[in-house]
Amino acid sequence: MSVQEFDILCERLVEAEDLSLLKAVELVREGDRVPGMEKSPFLAAYFDWERGIRNALVQIRARELKWPADSFMRQGIAPQLAVQAAQAVYSAPDPLQAELTFERERWNAIESLSALSAFDLDYLIAYKLKLLIAARCASFDNDKGMQGFQNYYQDILQTAPEAAGSVNDSGVAS
Repeated sequence: MSVQEFDILCERLVEAEDLSLLKAVELVREGDRVPGMEKSPFLAAYFDWERGIRNALVQIRARELKWPADSFMRQGIAPQLAVQAAQAVYSAPDPLQAELTFERERWNAIESLSALSAFDLDYLIAYKLKLLIAARCASFDNDKGMQGFQNYYQDILQTAPEAAGSVNDSGVAS
């Protein structure tokens, strides 16, 4: 089932309040807080994990580049599972493997956090997150990905020093 087919099915069968939360799942996956998120204990826990892995990756990358991480961090604390997942992503040998590792870690987090959900809103949210992972992995194209990575990497190299401010030899922004 595609994400679009799932959304259409949910529009017919899920209450409007729950449907709005299901539609916002993609924003949570991007690390954004959404209204009504507290209605789903699973989604709130997944948000903490997603925000945590992103913050942990920021810290790892900033440490590697000797840049201050504070300006790139988002509010939240990183659960230990998110920190371990970030280390696995960062240690991947190439960008494609890093993306696949990231998606595998997301899948594992969903499995772990939704273990007690069965046929309720949390179950539907977990299922949609898994569909999003499957769709993203199916869309990977090595040549397009490498070209996109090169373009993105060059943009980062050009803009990151400006965003971080000038950094002295001790790694402190001035």
